[in-house]
Amino acid sequence: MILPRSAPCDEGVDATGLVAFLDAVERRGIELHSLMVARHGRVVAEGWWTPYAADRAHLVYSVSKSLTSTAVGFLVHEGALTLDDLVLPRLGEVPAERLHPGWSRVTLRHCLTMTVGHDTDAWEPAFAGAEADVFRPGTDWLPLVLATAPEHEPGTTFTYNQVATYLVSRLVHAVTGQGLVEILRRRLLEPLGITELAWQRDPLGHELGFTGAHLTTEALLAFTQFCLHGGAWGERQLLPREWFAEASRPFGPPNRDPAGNADSVLGYGYSFWTSRHGFRADGAFGQLGLVLPEQDAVVAITAEHAPMQEILDEFWPTAFPALGRAGSAAADALLAERLADLALPPPSRAARSGVLPGPEAASFVRAEGHGDRSLPGAYSGVTVRRDRAGHLLGLQRNGLPLELAVGQGDWLESVLEVESRRLPVVARGGWQDGDRFQADVLVIESPHRFRVEGRRSSGEVTLTWRACPLTGPDPLDLAVRTMPQHAR
Repeated sequence: MILPRSAPCDEGVDATGLVAFLDAVERRGIELHSLMVARHGRVVAEGWWTPYAADRAHLVYSVSKSLTSTAVGFLVHEGALTLDDLVLPRLGEVPAERLHPGWSRVTLRHCLTMTVGHDTDAWEPAFAGAEADVFRPGTDWLPLVLATAPEHEPGTTFTYNQVATYLVSRLVHAVTGQGLVEILRRRLLEPLGITELAWQRDPLGHELGFTGAHLTTEALLAFTQFCLHGGAWGERQLLPREWFAEASRPFGPPNRDPAGNADSVLGYGYSFWTSRHGFRADGAFGQLGLVLPEQDAVVAITAEHAPMQEILDEFWPTAFPALGRAGSAAADALLAERLADLALPPPSRAARSGVLPGPEAASFVRAEGHGDRSLPGAYSGVTVRRDRAGHLLGLQRNGLPLELAVGQGDWLESVLEVESRRLPVVARGGWQDGDRFQADVLVIESPHRFRVEGRRSSGEVTLTWRACPLTGPDPLDLAVRTMPQHAR
C-alpha cells in the first residue's frame, strides 16, 4: 500500500455521502470499476467492482496528459526546457518544406494548453488515408502529425487536441534522449512507491503522451495526492509548488464545449482541467483523479461510462459535501459493507443459476453486417466447447484461433498472445438455453469489454463492444504488454 488507511469518521468524512454516491451511480446505470477516496493523506474508502481489483493496472486514457505535463514540469524545474521553447527547433530534424508556417510559432506552452491553433482535434485527420504500414515498427509518425495545418495563430483558440500532447512526448525524447516513463521513474514514480507505469507507444517506441498510461487505482490516487500537495510527498518537495499553482490555473481562450458540460467549460491549464470544485486529471470513459484543495481530499475513479460528466454530476451533490462533515462508526460500517460487495453484474441468467444447457461443442461464423461497435472483420468466427470450469472459447482471427476460458459462474482469466503482444482478458458466460451462447470478455487492464453471442439456429455469432475503445475495434490494439524476447 502506498498511502496509510483510516476510518472515514476519523478524517472528518461522513460515509453516508459516499454510500449515497454508490446508490446514485447504480440507479443511473453508471459502470464504475474502482473508487478510492483520501482525506488528510489517508485513504478512507476503497472498492473495486469484481473482477477489477486493487493490483490490476487500468488504462487511464487522457490522465496520461497530466502525467506528461508533470514530466515537463520536472524538466522545466531542472532547466532542460522552458515553456516558451519553440517546438520545431527542439524536435530536431523535421521535413520543413512540408510544414505550415504556423508550426514555426508553436511553443511548448501552446502544446500543454491545447492552443496550437487547430479548429478540431487533428489526430484522426493526420492518419486519414495513410497506408496500413503506418503502424509497422520503425515508422515515424512525426511527419504525418506535422502535416496537419493549424488554422489559427498559436495561443488564440482552444481545441482539445491529441496532436499537441504527442508533440510534447516527442519533444521530451528529442531533448533528453529518454521517454516519459524514464523521466518520471526516479523523480516521481519511485518516491511515490509506484512500481510500474506501462504506456502504449508509437512504432518508434515513444510513449503516446496523450493516452496509453496504465495505473492501478492507488497509483492514480497517489499521483492525485502529489498534485494536491503541490508537488510534495511526505517531507520532500519533489516539484516546486509554483508548478502546480500554474498548471492547474485556466489558461488562454475558453473551451467552447458544444455539449455544455458544466465541468468542461471552466478552463484548461497545463493538461489539467478546472472543475466546479478544485481541478482534475481525467480520461475517456470516466477515469478521474479529483484534486479538492479546500477539503484536503483526493478521489480516484476508474470506469467505463462515456458521458463522464454524469459521474461528476452524481459525485458533487452526494459524496463531495461529505468531505469535511462529521460521520459515525455506524456509517463507516455500512460503507465498508457496500465496498466489500461490489461486482459487475453477471452477463446472463446461466451465470447466476449455474444451469448448463446447450451442447458439448459448437461453432459459429461471423454474422454479416458488422456494426459500429463490432470487432473488426479479421475476427471471422467462434468455437465453443465445454471444459471443467465452464467453456473454452476460440476466437478466429485472421484464420488463427485465440483461445480463452469462460467461467460459468466466476470470471476466468486468460492471456491472448499474438506476435509479441500479450493481452490479459477475463470472461464469464454460458449457454442461455439450447440455442444461444453468450459471454462477456473484459479486457481487464482497460475500461472495455465485448460480448460474444452465438445462435445454433443460425450458426452465426456477433462480437460487439459495450463501448468501442479509442484505440480501435481490435482488442489486441489495447495490449500494452509484450512477450519476453526468448519466448517470441
